[in-house]
Amino acid sequence: MQYYNMEILFCFVKEDLRELREEPTDPQAQQEIINSIEEVYFSNDSFDIVKYELERLPPVLSLQELEEYRDKLKQQQAAVSKKVADLILEKQPAYVQELERVTSLQSGLQLAAVICTNGRRHLNIAKEGFTQTSLGLLANQRKRQLLIGLLKSLRTIKTLQRTDVRLSEMLEEEDYPGAIQLCLECQKAASTFKHYSSLSKICKNFDISHYTKVQQAYRLLGKTQTAMDQLHMHFTQAIHNTVFQVVLGYVELCAGNTDTKFQKLQYKDLCTHITSDSYIPCLADLCKALWEVMLSYYRTMQWHGSHEQEEEEAAGSSGEELSRKRSDYNLNKVNAPILTNTTLNVIRLVGKYMQMMNILKPIAFDVIHFMSQLFDYYLYAVYTFFGRNDTFESTGLGLSSSRLRTTLNRIQESLIDLEVSADATGTLTAAEERKEKVPSPHLSHLVVLTSGNSLYGLAERVVATESLVFLAEQFEFLQPHLDAVMPAAKKPFLQQFYSQTVSTASELRKPVYWIVAAKAIDYEQTLLLMANVKWDVKEIMSQHNIYVDALLKEFEEFNRRLNEVSKRVRIPLPVSNILWEHCIRLANRTLVEGYANVKKCSNEGRALMQLDFQQFLMKLEKLTDIRPIPDKEFVETYIKAYYLTENDMERWIKEHREYSTKQLTNLVNVCLGSHINKKARQKLLAAIDDMDRPKR
Repeated sequence: MQYYNMEILFCFVKEDLRELREEPTDPQAQQEIINSIEEVYFSNDSFDIVKYELERLPPVLSLQELEEYRDKLKQQQAAVSKKVADLILEKQPAYVQELERVTSLQSGLQLAAVICTNGRRHLNIAKEGFTQTSLGLLANQRKRQLLIGLLKSLRTIKTLQRTDVRLSEMLEEEDYPGAIQLCLECQKAASTFKHYSSLSKICKNFDISHYTKVQQAYRLLGKTQTAMDQLHMHFTQAIHNTVFQVVLGYVELCAGNTDTKFQKLQYKDLCTHITSDSYIPCLADLCKALWEVMLSYYRTMQWHGSHEQEEEEAAGSSGEELSRKRSDYNLNKVNAPILTNTTLNVIRLVGKYMQMMNILKPIAFDVIHFMSQLFDYYLYAVYTFFGRNDTFESTGLGLSSSRLRTTLNRIQESLIDLEVSADATGTLTAAEERKEKVPSPHLSHLVVLTSGNSLYGLAERVVATESLVFLAEQFEFLQPHLDAVMPAAKKPFLQQFYSQTVSTASELRKPVYWIVAAKAIDYEQTLLLMANVKWDVKEIMSQHNIYVDALLKEFEEFNRRLNEVSKRVRIPLPVSNILWEHCIRLANRTLVEGYANVKKCSNEGRALMQLDFQQFLMKLEKLTDIRPIPDKEFVETYIKAYYLTENDMERWIKEHREYSTKQLTNLVNVCLGSHINKKARQKLLAAIDDMDRPKR
């Protein structure tokens, strides 16, 4: 039935409700009353009951008639209300039953979702297991084929080893034609397998087919490192033999005879016999000969580069893990030291100086003093070129240790002449002091440190810094020898040199690579994106914010560019670790700074911050293997501090001086109105001000 328009209940709200006590209880009487209601009352909601009743009033009003009509309407309203109540009570069991069915259906759907999730997980496990098993079978089949080929080769080699026995028998039997035929067959077979013991011809005439077979042979024997060591030895020998033969030919040509005494000379002495007329032709032929060797070396490196890439792709397709550890790059290449010509020249000079000290012990201290100045100047130059940046030094993150700063200040005061031109009116003493100093070093204009594509000169920074660290390591090895020739009275100077200068070389890595980390990631973009986030949400969010994805993309791009740089220069593990540590530390401090810029934040907003940070950590751990994540607690502690009470927050503020005044002040202001009142806010701000006063 249609619902009766209930507005009639409010027509006579000031009258008493005595009519309700007089309403009939007979169902038939109630139904008759309902049937007597006019159809117009069951129309739509826009029907104006008051207007309708007023228009029906007679011209002459009678109080008795009005009361009778009112009583009639009251009876109709009461009958309709009772009818509605009866219908509701009648349908209540069906409603309860339907609600139970819906609840049961919801529970069933949840159970079905759990079953589907478990089923999908088991299917994925089965799929992965099947894929790995299939790829394992293929790998085993490939290995089997290689082993079959190796077994065939080994059997042939074994037959060759027993040939001498068969030859002896044939000679005893006087079967000379058979013996000759056997020797020819053995020579042919031996030429087929000669690559198992020969690498020298690669050095002058690289043949990709031949070299591939050689490497496969060494790989099957498990001696790939031996092959590389022998190859380097052969290249060294090839360079020596090539240049010696070229120079020897010109020396014999100029001498007009083939005197064998020239062949017994050292290469350095042999070059002294080259005349001025033959100098240019000899040099040209030397360059041509060395070019052939270098071409073979280049092609050899190309072969290794392409095959390493193929092996990495094959490893990736078989379900194995670039991937190498993210914090190390080009580990498959020879782990040779990274050196500059400057480092090599310093080492050569140190060797000559040590010979002088052994012969002229009275001047040993002076020689060591000048050696220390040479190292001081090298360290100061590397710092000046790549590590000095006042902006980043002011961050307060301890980039340069106090010991390193003291060492650099000492070198600058005692060794560096900061005045470009001498003062003509200066005193004689000042002039004498300046003679002991050298001009400040200047970086070549060819070195570019401002390009983002090269990670702001990372290759040059690595070469310079790591060569200095290598030089410091060599000085550490020389300490016992220098200590032995140093006079007893001067040994404290040597100890001071090692403790204050040599041992600080590795500490240069932090300021040098910090500059790269500070520029490689766009931290400002992260702050701008965080400023657009609404943190005063009223419900817990299930999706992280887009600034997290933007920051992770920056890290992925940094990882890609780091790989590009590593193709030019090997990036050692300590260097890559420092770079990643700097970048992560800066990113985490950027997040805290972004959270400190929030004006309004709810409990749900703080939960969203935790969700964002956990998402960032989860994806970041896939890019790097540095554990634990640097400054992880720095972010988590700041987010959780929002929930502290007044007393706990005051104690927390005094214990956490690593946060800036702005960050602490914002934390207090954001908490105002949620669980900290204005009085508590003033108290906490005063505590922050007390902490900040000694810093001023």
